[in-house]
Amino acid sequence: MSHSVDRRTFLKRGGALAGGIAVLGQSGLLAACGSSDSGSASATSASDTLRFAFLADMQVPDPDIFYEGEGLGVTLSVYDGLLTYAPDKSDFAPGLAEAWEVSTDGLTYTFHLRSGVTYHDGTAMQAADFIASFDRRTKVNQGPAYMLADVASTTAPDASTLVITMKHPVDPFLHYLACPWSPKAVSPALIKSKAVGDDLAQQWLQTNDAGTGPYTIKEFVPSSHYTLVAYDGYWGPKPDFTTIDIQIIPDVTTQRLKLEAGDLDLVTKGLPIGDVESLSKNSKVTVTRYPVATKTALYFNATSGMFADKALRQAVREALDVPALIEPSYGDTATVSTQFYPVGFYADGVAPDSPTKDTSKLQALVKTLDSKKVDLAVDEQGGATDRRVAELIQTQLQALGLDVTVRGMPTSQTFAMSGQPDAPRPDLLLNVAGGDALHADAEVRIFFRTGAQPLNWYNYSDPAVDAAMDAGLSSPNTEEATKHYAECAGLIVDQAWLVNLADIEDVVITAAGVTNVVHDLAAGHTVRLAELKKKV
Repeated sequence: MSHSVDRRTFLKRGGALAGGIAVLGQSGLLAACGSSDSGSASATSASDTLRFAFLADMQVPDPDIFYEGEGLGVTLSVYDGLLTYAPDKSDFAPGLAEAWEVSTDGLTYTFHLRSGVTYHDGTAMQAADFIASFDRRTKVNQGPAYMLADVASTTAPDASTLVITMKHPVDPFLHYLACPWSPKAVSPALIKSKAVGDDLAQQWLQTNDAGTGPYTIKEFVPSSHYTLVAYDGYWGPKPDFTTIDIQIIPDVTTQRLKLEAGDLDLVTKGLPIGDVESLSKNSKVTVTRYPVATKTALYFNATSGMFADKALRQAVREALDVPALIEPSYGDTATVSTQFYPVGFYADGVAPDSPTKDTSKLQALVKTLDSKKVDLAVDEQGGATDRRVAELIQTQLQALGLDVTVRGMPTSQTFAMSGQPDAPRPDLLLNVAGGDALHADAEVRIFFRTGAQPLNWYNYSDPAVDAAMDAGLSSPNTEEATKHYAECAGLIVDQAWLVNLADIEDVVITAAGVTNVVHDLAAGHTVRLAELKKKV
């Protein structure tokens, strides 16, 4: 197989995303400046600085712990993996590997690495470094560690060749290596020199980096700002913007005002559809829409509370008027979901998920409930748009007899839910759906597999679902894998663990002086910062 083979051709919008926060065994985050080990950055002026904002902290930029959506702009700017996806496609593209081959039995992957690549401490990258990086990810054992669970061995026959041998065929393995949360090259020298005991430099990497990317971390001040500066020794094209200033601004309205005032250059998420439409008429900014591998979904607490009742979950799925939720919230930047997996993964009808509209079942069941109170939480990283969807869900369910309260939930709390006792969990959670990569396995394995953390919000568990996804993972060919992932989707729909609401688009707003936005299907609300250009 060559890297030009497209294993999943996207038809229109893509759909797969995930993110999360891992729990560190180290002390809390500290405000810090970048390490003096980092290579020198280019001199900057005001026009060389790109300014944008996150709605929330990204917690830590350690690539073996970071597992969110908010913050990809940092990790993808300071670290490189073996592969990447081509912009807005599911094709595999070179990263630190210039070429690769896969054996006919699907067990051996051989990667030929670029020459002249250095880490931000100035040391040269070699193939053996990936052996150490894979080992670190496995030992740290946080959210993205599952991507390497089926690797039997890694060897480096020479400095530019990496050979990975699998325990059995893994249908999505190249997707794991290309996705935004893929295993990255991490400087073994920095890990060794910055380690405290056996922590593998986890404490140091809370506010620093050890990558090969176009930028390095200069400052990482939680709840305030992050500053990236261009790395002079970067192996690829030099970025136009030599400084990236990322502010933490939880209020998206404030972000819009700063954009219009010229204090921000970029807004990538969270604006209400009315603001998007208004900004589209503003000649001082550019509004662009992109396909993205993300759905919006409503998850049920199926392990405790009223929604432990499968019949009640199914009744809510049928009662919701989904088009009436989506159009007022997203306008024409989203379409009602009709498939379990994101658009383009499979042909229509392979894994359908389109509940019949019927309110009578829910109305009948509500009359039998001892308590009609429902706690609906919306992850705050979804911004004003998701809040609007949640409020419309509240209105619909209240009209059918339920007493629904809507509240925002910080992303850090959302990603801690799977490890909490049942009591603090909301009855319903509005959040993203999709996977880490542009492959069905990267969704079901992280959201629905027994024991998965942190994205299996409510500790869903069904042996039949586990068996179907495992059969898909180790299938000898794509056709066989498709059958198993379709079966997996059908089982989850039957369990009524969630309602897939919408396939959405990314809306990116840039100031007039910023051009060349490069976007990825698998990296929602994120653009490639190093490829942005200053308008001449």
